[in-house]
Amino acid sequence: MSVCPNQELVERYVKGDCSADDKRAVETHLTDCRLCRELVESTHSNMTASAGADLAGADKDPADSVTEDATIEQSESPTKSMSDELTLPYGADALTASMESLIEGYKIVEELPRGGQAVVYKAVHTATNTNVAIKVLLPTLLASARARYYFEREAELIASLDHPNIVSIRDSGIIHGQYYFIMQYIPGQPLNRYVRSQKLSFRQRVELFDKICAAVTYAHQQGIIHRDLKFANIIVDKRGEPHILDFGLAKAVGLSEQSSDNAVVTMTGQWAGSLSTMSPEQAAGKPDLIDVRTDVYSLGVILYNMLTGQYPYDVTGPTLEVLQNIQKAEPIRPRQIIRKFDSDVEAILLTALAGERSQRYQSTADLQADIENWLQGRPIRVRSISTMYVLRKIITRHRYTTTVAVLLLSIILGFAYVSFDLYISKKGAQQGQDNTKQWASAEAAQSLARIRQTVFTFFLREWQQGRDIEAKKVADFLVEDCKEKKVAEFLLSPTSLAEKEADFRRSLSDEYAWLADFIVGEYHYKNGNMEEALETYQRCYTAIRQLPESNQKHVGVWLATQLRARLGELGTADKPEGETEN
Repeated sequence: MSVCPNQELVERYVKGDCSADDKRAVETHLTDCRLCRELVESTHSNMTASAGADLAGADKDPADSVTEDATIEQSESPTKSMSDELTLPYGADALTASMESLIEGYKIVEELPRGGQAVVYKAVHTATNTNVAIKVLLPTLLASARARYYFEREAELIASLDHPNIVSIRDSGIIHGQYYFIMQYIPGQPLNRYVRSQKLSFRQRVELFDKICAAVTYAHQQGIIHRDLKFANIIVDKRGEPHILDFGLAKAVGLSEQSSDNAVVTMTGQWAGSLSTMSPEQAAGKPDLIDVRTDVYSLGVILYNMLTGQYPYDVTGPTLEVLQNIQKAEPIRPRQIIRKFDSDVEAILLTALAGERSQRYQSTADLQADIENWLQGRPIRVRSISTMYVLRKIITRHRYTTTVAVLLLSIILGFAYVSFDLYISKKGAQQGQDNTKQWASAEAAQSLARIRQTVFTFFLREWQQGRDIEAKKVADFLVEDCKEKKVAEFLLSPTSLAEKEADFRRSLSDEYAWLADFIVGEYHYKNGNMEEALETYQRCYTAIRQLPESNQKHVGVWLATQLRARLGELGTADKPEGETEN
């Protein structure tokens, strides 16, 4: 065998299911290939995927990807004899027989399919009659210092977490030399099988993923990076709630944990994680580069597969080729698989799957924020914010009123006509490519300013009519730190005017003092304080009249019309403070 065996053949070899010819070919190849020796050893000694499913009480589905289950964790001594390492675990049957006497208060119901290092039991806590999962480290030569370290640390890390979508631990300890911990038992299915069996819609899959993202974000906030996120380690219960488990390869970022973790990495090698969801930095064997963005990448692979049924690149070939693909191959664009794939979700996926860590979402919280933006119909952060994009999102989100759609359609057509007219009239006057680019840039800026004013106008109308919830939704479309956003935050803030007016006025430059007056006037008007409203409207009118002509364009036609209407309603139209009739 001149090429590395694929993961399926490695699995069959370890289980003893391959033919005699395949066995001879694999063993011949192993004598010359250190990487494949490490893969065979890790496949045998750390069947993470099956152990993860066992903890949840989930059966193995033959339709599940073999590659997805493969977890790479280099062995402690890669030069050991293969015959020594591949001896089946001994003492497991005796362990099963004695478990009830070893752990008092629990009745063993059944043994779940065991992995290379641990056996998992479904048991009942007799005092409360509740089901639990008991994981016990096998008393074999494979239970080395490395195995004991990871086993104890997994229990410690899970015990430090308290989240409804992360499996919980009840107890842990050592009895007669046997390491064990007792966990929540979750009857359910691995994530990929649940998605298939329930025939979830596109949106339902994204909603389910949002919950997974929230749980991983919580773990990160506690200083824990999972490092082995994959379908088999996410179990979905009958209520449709996901549960993340198997923190055996997790990394804690605290100072005390960091040194211990690095020591183990040095001892065991550099690869840790599952082939199909492994990040480029994991595939390159660079543990010093692993951080929260590693989990971002794995989550991107999971969502990609949930929505397309495929992986972003080929993961079915020889191990070395798969590792190279992860590091170098560009993800297949989802629209090449599903022609009408949502463009926003595609942008989210490609950002999460960026090969360069600096180009990914910088945290799972950022990834989740864009997932929720999409679910709520808001613009996502990783898309360039164009006028047409924002308008399309507003129309889609506010289908409840045809007035909005008609208004925005009119604006779109108006922009198109004005832009085209300006282009024709100025094309002959523009000299050279640089001038053309400058003009195009200026036109783009003006278009964005127009759409910002339009969104702001719509926000004010919603707020004036007492629809604060809808007003807040519209305000979400405004760019942070722009003057319109500051106005929206001021009007929607529940604090009193006396507490917030001074800060609001300071947040706007002197150039926009007239805007502060108009908005404070609107606040008084809405609350029935007509005298105060009149006073501020008059100041606003006077300030606008005193603006340089070049700055008056910032006022906007709608706001100027609104101001005159307010003054007219209060009986002082065209008679602002300081003016008299002729």
